[in-house]
Amino acid sequence: MAQDPGFRALLTSASDATGDALDTLIRGLGNMALLVVPDERGGGPVALALYRRLDCVAVQIEYLAVHQAHRHSGMATALVHRVQADTGAMVVACTDDDAVGFYRAAGFHTSDSAPDPRWPARRRYLCVLPRMALLRDLEADDGSLAWVDGPPTPQPVRVVAPSPAWAPQYAALAERLGDALGTSALAIEHLGSTSVHGLDAKPVIDVVLTLQDPDSEALYLPLLEAAGFVLRLREPGWYRHRLLVPSAGSGLPAANIHVFAPGSPETSRMIAFRDWLRTHHADRDAYGRIKRAAAAQINDAGGGAGLVTDYNAAKEPFIRGLYEQILHEPWGPRTTA
Repeated sequence: MAQDPGFRALLTSASDATGDALDTLIRGLGNMALLVVPDERGGGPVALALYRRLDCVAVQIEYLAVHQAHRHSGMATALVHRVQADTGAMVVACTDDDAVGFYRAAGFHTSDSAPDPRWPARRRYLCVLPRMALLRDLEADDGSLAWVDGPPTPQPVRVVAPSPAWAPQYAALAERLGDALGTSALAIEHLGSTSVHGLDAKPVIDVVLTLQDPDSEALYLPLLEAAGFVLRLREPGWYRHRLLVPSAGSGLPAANIHVFAPGSPETSRMIAFRDWLRTHHADRDAYGRIKRAAAAQINDAGGGAGLVTDYNAAKEPFIRGLYEQILHEPWGPRTTA
């Protein structure tokens, strides 16, 4: 279709490329899959989606366009959902203010992202359409977990009342991460219990950092180390997860920085859990009681100290039960910043 006028016009609409730049772009499309909606009268395409596989759980839409005469007809939404149906994957897209409303209406959750250097004044978003089957079926741990500098040691497990300091502490962490990584930080999210107003929590800020390839540590780890973070854990067989914490003397609050790839089901699960607790106060309060009971149980069993992994295991039955409820609810558009 490289010379089809309709195809070229749609690709120009999606990319702003024309002439030689458009020809160069088309030559580089060989690693992408293409869906088109043909003109019912036998002409060229009137809509297209070009996408590529990111990993075993996610695909990314690179170009999506509908001919002006067919806009607001549902074609773009149909293409997005056809991509998901064909691939069985989480669907990822990056966009600006001009299209983010479409993705939200199509059921994507959206997160602020670093600006594109080509258009530095535009707000940028990472958009993810969850695949419910992937959210409900946890990826099994394949035993690849490896602690850096030894496993954690028992410490008092503290669950405290919610603090107004947690939001500015997250903001300081996000600013440090964003300054260190620039445009490679696809999204930075405040998740975990400290992101839910009114919820008792351990005074440790949970941050999810979305990077294109968590396995390529050489591209980001030196930058994060220079910014005051240290790698604590690798789990390449579980959604390519990495865990970093602030280094001693960094001046940063206690935090867990979880690194995942775009479209990770675990990130979408955490967003769904956070958003549910923010709007279902009875469940939020019940979870707070479970957390305090679990901390007391672990501390009592360990003579005043315990492992956070044991604390997490004590909460697991409640969390799994709540996920059963959350993930059988319809997934609506969610916006995070």
